[in-house]
Amino acid sequence: MKRLWICGCFALLCGACDDKTADEPVWNGDNYVTAFSLTVGEATYEAVVHDGRITVDVPYDASLDGAEVHYELCEHASIHPDPATIRDWSQEWQFLVSSYGQSDRTYIYTVNRTDVATGGSLTLRTQAEVDAFAASRINVVEGNLTIGVEGGEAIVNLDGLAGLVSVRCDLTVTNAYRGEDLAGLAGLRRCESLCIGSAGAPNETLKRIELPALREVAGDLQLCGTAVRSVVFAALQRVDGAFAVGSDALVEIVADELESVGGDMRLAGSTGNAAKAPCEQMYFPELQRVGGELSVARFGKLGQLATTFGALASVGSIVYEELALTASCEFPLIETVGAVALTDCPALRTISLPRLAAAGSFSVEGCPAVETVDLPLVERFEGDVRLASLSAVTDFGALLPRLTAIGGDLTLDDLPGLAGVFDLSKYAFSEHSAVTLRFVSTPKLTELRGGGFAGSLSLDAAALAPQPETMPFALSGFERLDVLHVVGFKGLSALSLPVAACTDLLIENCGTQRAFALSLPALEEVRGTLLCKNCGKTGAANSASFPRLRSIGRQLAFYVNVSSFASLAFPELERVGDGLGVSDDASSDYAFYTMPSGCTGAFVLPKLKEVRGNMLLSTWNASTDRVAAFRFPALETVTGELFVGHASYKNRTVTALDFSALRQVGSVYVGNLSSATDFSTFAGALPSLSDATWRVENCGENPTYEQMLGGQTGRP
Repeated sequence: MKRLWICGCFALLCGACDDKTADEPVWNGDNYVTAFSLTVGEATYEAVVHDGRITVDVPYDASLDGAEVHYELCEHASIHPDPATIRDWSQEWQFLVSSYGQSDRTYIYTVNRTDVATGGSLTLRTQAEVDAFAASRINVVEGNLTIGVEGGEAIVNLDGLAGLVSVRCDLTVTNAYRGEDLAGLAGLRRCESLCIGSAGAPNETLKRIELPALREVAGDLQLCGTAVRSVVFAALQRVDGAFAVGSDALVEIVADELESVGGDMRLAGSTGNAAKAPCEQMYFPELQRVGGELSVARFGKLGQLATTFGALASVGSIVYEELALTASCEFPLIETVGAVALTDCPALRTISLPRLAAAGSFSVEGCPAVETVDLPLVERFEGDVRLASLSAVTDFGALLPRLTAIGGDLTLDDLPGLAGVFDLSKYAFSEHSAVTLRFVSTPKLTELRGGGFAGSLSLDAAALAPQPETMPFALSGFERLDVLHVVGFKGLSALSLPVAACTDLLIENCGTQRAFALSLPALEEVRGTLLCKNCGKTGAANSASFPRLRSIGRQLAFYVNVSSFASLAFPELERVGDGLGVSDDASSDYAFYTMPSGCTGAFVLPKLKEVRGNMLLSTWNASTDRVAAFRFPALETVTGELFVGHASYKNRTVTALDFSALRQVGSVYVGNLSSATDFSTFAGALPSLSDATWRVENCGENPTYEQMLGGQTGRP
């Protein structure tokens, strides 16, 4: 008990010592701002206090002049400077909050200006609605904004939109807007797309389009107006969609900060089809990328384009069209491009893409003044190459010194300076590539070499003057082709082609000025169509020889029209046609389509065994009938109709028909052979025929099917 009493006394003694600090504050280390707000009039703006920052959200147009501050700190903490001494709450401030124990915490005060936005899309139909927009305090349209209604009330100014900074979707200025500028949109910084006028309905009153704050268009930017003289985008850096400007009156277009266009970039000096705009130069010093087609078209006075696109390093394709005074096309940084097409630029002298290594296609047409083509590194064109009316081109190989492959077609149209040997074997073409040479003046070529070329070849002399009597250059190495087309060599007396096999062989309007001899000494197979149309001089002793030809896969068509051939020789031909038909027009649906009435003596195909399809031996002729017999002694099958003669034109020279081996035929018609009397040659085919499929009329004898079956086949 004594020990317990002593301990209790000791405890009371210690407690008495602590009483000396009972009135002093308890130590606290907290140094936080726990609440903060600003009050202006009846509006109170509560701050978000987090992680050393005090952020007050205030509407973009609200004033903080005279704002009263209210704040709370941790117990016994202090703040410096005293917020009550601050008058300008529109700027950033830094505060130091100290705890009772003298530990410090820094806070940064900032104002976040918030938008006043619509709930969705908006259409301003009248001037009154545009004016009233200002009172709404809206600066962001969350959906589409359409100004005016087509055919509705005219709107003459956009001053009510001065506070607008963003349109989340499409901004459309219809033709109801009749003002001359867009001053009311000077604060616009961003929109999804911007559309003013269209090619079908251009704006007619706007003269100046200036949007100094616009920095980004997330979609398309389209401006089309008949009166627009100036287009200025001082801050615009990117257009993610298409960028299209077209005006009949354009003098200047300024977009000095523009770096990227995601889609097509189309600049046109007209809202129609003819160049009108007086613009003399344009410059895009920062433009590095155009994702689609870059097109500059229909400017009559635009002469300075040499440095316009000097920073452009990436572009989908390049199109210059109808630029009357443009002297150069220069893209110093472009290494690959989908296509280059330069059309109707009569003053163009220089084409320079010194870094270009590959392109989809390349076309220069209607640019006769071109003197320099600088494409030193191009190795391959994936698509077509077309050069037209370029007198300066003398050597295709020198023009494109590193070119090794053309994936599409090659067209050389009126290159009067092209001289010497043009060797296609230097280039790798695709399986279905076509090479076309079109001649307007006497060619300087001496030889066209095919080598391993197996595509299609077209030689067009329809516009050639004067017409040569002999082929002006040699053809060699074209043994196997897809299509061989020779047209318009009207002055030739002879044409010999080296091809041995092809899909189609088309010879048109050749040798019409003198007696003409056509020869294909190596030809063995035509997989598709052999067409000879309007060849040879009318009434002359023209001839055609195919001494090794054995088969024609689809159609043999000899349209001699008003001319005639004294000799048509197919001594080895065995098969014609595939049975699939060649035309929806019944009058021309013949696998075997010939007009051999001018042949001297007989028209004979001694080894022809089968025609799959319809077969026509027409005796129509506007000159002199000479043929005396049609002889097909080996022909066994015609799967369609066999038509001999003509339905109305009378022939008096044909006296003999030889179809003695014929056993299967779809139908037979023989007409207007007034000297033909003996039809016994068809006796072997009668079992495949009927009264409905046998017809002979207006001949020397006209036996019916029943008479033929009875042996009354005419008279010898």
